[in-house]
Amino acid sequence: MPTSQVATTAKLLRRGAEGEPFQCPDPGATAAAKQTLISFGAETVDIAIAMLENGCAFTATFGIGNHKVGDSAEIGVYRNNWHMLRTYCDHFAGAGEGDWAARGAEAHNDVGVATTCQRQLFSKLGPDQFYSLQSPFFRGGQGNPQAGAEYGAFVDKYAAFASAHMTDGMATYYNVASM
Repeated sequence: MPTSQVATTAKLLRRGAEGEPFQCPDPGATAAAKQTLISFGAETVDIAIAMLENGCAFTATFGIGNHKVGDSAEIGVYRNNWHMLRTYCDHFAGAGEGDWAARGAEAHNDVGVATTCQRQLFSKLGPDQFYSLQSPFFRGGQGNPQAGAEYGAFVDKYAAFASAHMTDGMATYYNVASM
């Protein structure tokens, strides 16, 4: 995706008041993207994470890795790190840290693979460990239980919204600094 589109998508997270729903610029595309994720098994928490990470797009709105490499590379619509994917997703069993670009592209470019892996990660790890490993941008960084709790609280806010908007063209945002 061109940088200008990524910047535009990021700005969409800032429409309206914090926590208030807003209609995405292309509500039909947003609704269809949510339905696609659901058709691959996404649950409310997954829709919430995709919204948190990508705004209205519900696709990976960043280049593979998101300026990170190896195990810390962010992959796919849920921005799972490569370590989580290769360790806990059956699709990537046996992949090495150096396989993040070639093999990670499978989840980065295919929401079906990404959603299957997201469900496996959440199921195998449980919410607390999943949030702890998924939360490198919160205080204390990846693997920190406090950071995981903060990320989990953030996801819970999005999930409360997402549960009422699973199939429409609406989104919301919360300011990380307010958490």
